Amino acid sequence: MASRATKTAIVAAAALAVTALILAYPAMAAATTTTSTTSSSSTGTSSPQQGGCWGNMAGQRGQQFGPGFGQGYGMGPFQAQSNLTVGQTITLTSSSGTYRIAGTNTTGTASGTLTFTVTAKLSEGYTLSLTSGSITIDSTTYTVSSGSAQMGLSASSLSGQGTTSSSGQFLIQASARGSFAGTSSLVSVDLTNGSTEYLVTLTATVSG
Repeated sequence: MASRATKTAIVAAAALAVTALILAYPAMAAATTTTSTTSSSSTGTSSPQQGGCWGNMAGQRGQQFGPGFGQGYGMGPFQAQSNLTVGQTITLTSSSGTYRIAGTNTTGTASGTLTFTVTAKLSEGYTLSLTSGSITIDSTTYTVSSGSAQMGLSASSLSGQGTTSSSGQFLIQASARGSFAGTSSLVSVDLTNGSTEYLVTLTATVSG
């Protein structure tokens, strides 16, 4: 009799265990789903945070250097053809300008004159040489030694680089209100003399 009672108890315990597992399964499944959702949400936020970091860096650079820099000359799906010709000169003469020393709040006045010559007209734009000019930062003038640039078909913006006296090197970006076939322009120059980096922004008139 005792053996039969023991067997009955074991069967009853097993039945209770199976019932408990069946009842607990929905709760376990819900917990797994919640964990998975939380993990996915955490993973999903990591990418925008990275993008935000890059976006903030670009924004800080733009605020430090001034509007227009970094746009490049670029080529969109369609650009109206400008009427520039090989050998044509384009001169940018500043009417006002400022500079900021990179990484600081030190600012001052700047001015400049830059002359480009169109060296080639290609199917996707123009190439130019920087034939003469100078950039004055406070009372120090940096005379252009050499340089080159390029434009898209619409000749509405240019980007390039060059060297100056006093071991200076620079990058230049310029965007025109209209095109460089005679208008006004916003010019940004990133110039270093080997010890100090100047971020220059000029408002200029265009002739040529």
